Amino acid sequence: FLMEYLHRQPMDESVRRLRFILPFAYATGLRLTELVDARLGRLYSVPLKRDLGVRWMLKVLGKGGKWRAVPMPGMVMDALRDYLAWRGLNADPLDNPGDIPLIARLRLGQDMGSLDPTTLYKALKTFFREAAAALATQGHHDDAKKMAKASTHWLRHTRGAHSAETMPVNMIQRLLGHASVATTSIYTSTDDETLFIQLEHSLHRISPH
Repeated sequence: FLMEYLHRQPMDESVRRLRFILPFAYATGLRLTELVDARLGRLYSVPLKRDLGVRWMLKVLGKGGKWRAVPMPGMVMDALRDYLAWRGLNADPLDNPGDIPLIARLRLGQDMGSLDPTTLYKALKTFFREAAAALATQGHHDDAKKMAKASTHWLRHTRGAHSAETMPVNMIQRLLGHASVATTSIYTSTDDETLFIQLEHSLHRISPH
């Protein structure tokens, strides 16, 4: 819903920036400070071992001054190339000065300096509230209330929860940069509905019918 709502908005610099930020933040699960700290010079590509093409990675400086490499999926790289071209830069990320931030301030063509974390936080909070209001008009009031409370950290938690559906816990730990696997394990806890379904299924074995 968020992406559909965003793509219905009239195009301006703020909307164009969000069209990169949302897939970038959701796909990588980066912390707020990691998002604004990301630089083009920290991107690199590596040939795929089992197929043609390359995989793009981003070096991220996380908590405790620890570096990690985070995958940049194809859809995120496509959004980045479009965003760079919109900013008047080369669409190839590596053909630009390395100190340019992935997320720019709202001054088209001026990429000097970092975006303040508070500014990004407020921009996303405003967008989530506007989207929530639109959702409420469609009658989805419970969903709207939850969306109105969303933040950058909500995107990170969403990535963790969705990753748990297909990834082993150690891979999620690497992606999110958790120091302890115990922190990551909150995303792998079996939910009540799954517990109910599995118990229901197991009881069929002793049913007289």
